[in-house]
Amino acid sequence: MSKESIIITTIGVIFLIVMGVLIVKNSSSAPVTTVSGDQQTLLLGVNSHMTGSSSAKVTMVEFGDYQCPACGAAYPTIKNVTDFYQNNPNFNFIFRNFPLPQHQYAKISAEAAEAAGAQGKYWQMHDLLYENQSAWDPSVTQDPLAVFVTYAEQLGLDVNKFKTDVQNNAHVDRINADLADVQKLGLDHTPTVYINGEEVDKNLTVAALKAKIDSLLAK
Repeated sequence: MSKESIIITTIGVIFLIVMGVLIVKNSSSAPVTTVSGDQQTLLLGVNSHMTGSSSAKVTMVEFGDYQCPACGAAYPTIKNVTDFYQNNPNFNFIFRNFPLPQHQYAKISAEAAEAAGAQGKYWQMHDLLYENQSAWDPSVTQDPLAVFVTYAEQLGLDVNKFKTDVQNNAHVDRINADLADVQKLGLDHTPTVYINGEEVDKNLTVAALKAKIDSLLAK
């Protein structure tokens, strides 16, 4: 083989090696975001709505927006998982408000959930908002509160108090407290979901989430 051929072959091999490294790098998963130390307080919040105990071995936290299509798509998976572990004292699910400014009814729907929570029906309203997300979309109604009132009636709430609370932004401080933690954590999308401080892909399947939770419960 001539000297020129050796040089060309060597360059070709180096090129293939570099390309291989780049392909592997670009196809790898995104870096995992982990919240630890002092930021755990920001993640969990103060007086947050939770399904279990604050001392549970495994805690899943979702920062969500009730009008967000991606949150609506993720809801069935998260609901399946939280229902599966609802009687496990070592599992806890926390939902934090993250109404995005581009969603017209995000804030008022968060107010509706909080107003229902003031009457002991937070999770029931939370579920109804996601399960009927398309029913109160801006393309369907210009009066989302009227729709939310029907949910309040369905849940047996004091409808007048519920409506007044939402209209008067009675629980806006709680929503703003969540948003303050969102800003401090530097979050920029919904849903953002963490399990024991580690962000997980919102597109994970029920089986994948259960496998992750089970591995942590077994430790």
